[in-house]
Amino acid sequence: MDFTPFARALFGRRVNASRSWTGHTREVQLSELERLLSSLRKTKWAAGKGLSEVRTYDEYRTALPATVPYSELRPWIMRMIEGEKDVLWPGTTRNFAQSSGTSDGKSKYIPVTRESFARSHYKGGADVVAHYLSLYPDSRIFSGKSFILGGSFANELNLRAGVKVGDLSANLIDNINPVANLFRIPSKQVALLEDWSVKLPALVKAAAGKNITNISGVPSWFLTVLKQIIAQEGVSSIHDVWPNLEVFFHGGISMAPYHEQYSHITSPKMRYLECYNASEGFFAL
Repeated sequence: MDFTPFARALFGRRVNASRSWTGHTREVQLSELERLLSSLRKTKWAAGKGLSEVRTYDEYRTALPATVPYSELRPWIMRMIEGEKDVLWPGTTRNFAQSSGTSDGKSKYIPVTRESFARSHYKGGADVVAHYLSLYPDSRIFSGKSFILGGSFANELNLRAGVKVGDLSANLIDNINPVANLFRIPSKQVALLEDWSVKLPALVKAAAGKNITNISGVPSWFLTVLKQIIAQEGVSSIHDVWPNLEVFFHGGISMAPYHEQYSHITSPKMRYLECYNASEGFFAL
């Protein structure tokens, strides 16, 4: 059954809402800042920075005239990982995205709060689908399944029970709405595998015989998976395996170095929609 018409009606509301922001950018951003500050004022970090009474943009700019470096935030985040409440955000945070490549040579741990999941990461992902359906009225992506490729919870920390640190994609897959699992592969067990030598054949097996209409992930990782599937099936194009594949939702790194390689294994009709999502939040599409 094709659920795309139902999804189009549902997601269309979000597209209409985003279009209503045109010409009102300042008002939208100030409203969001006010909402964030109302939560920030309840934290220990805000109290130490004199932010407990800050309510306007000008007051915020005066209190924090410069960007706060991660090196200053690291000890506060480690307190959050250890279970302390109300540190950088109200309540207890149990999920942290690990991000490498920092200037000090250490991994960063980015708190992913319940509000961040709902209002940033998952909403951003929904926006991608919403705008894609708006751009392409002929889409039938909900007539089959999504192939979502993610990372793992590999880390070097000794964690308390209930706390998870790893790739942002692992955190997102682990906390995804169960309803979404009806439309995606692979299973969480396979998706969160750490050892790539075990994970790759498991991904290929999970994709066998499935009606894949869209794929989501990092271009470099997915290229390896697609080439393996093509080799196993003995074909020259991924569309020989998944004839209904229509779009690649990609992010994490630039697609530019990989366009030519993808052109050799996909149809000219293949669509690409780039996302600017990061451990810190979902920024754009």
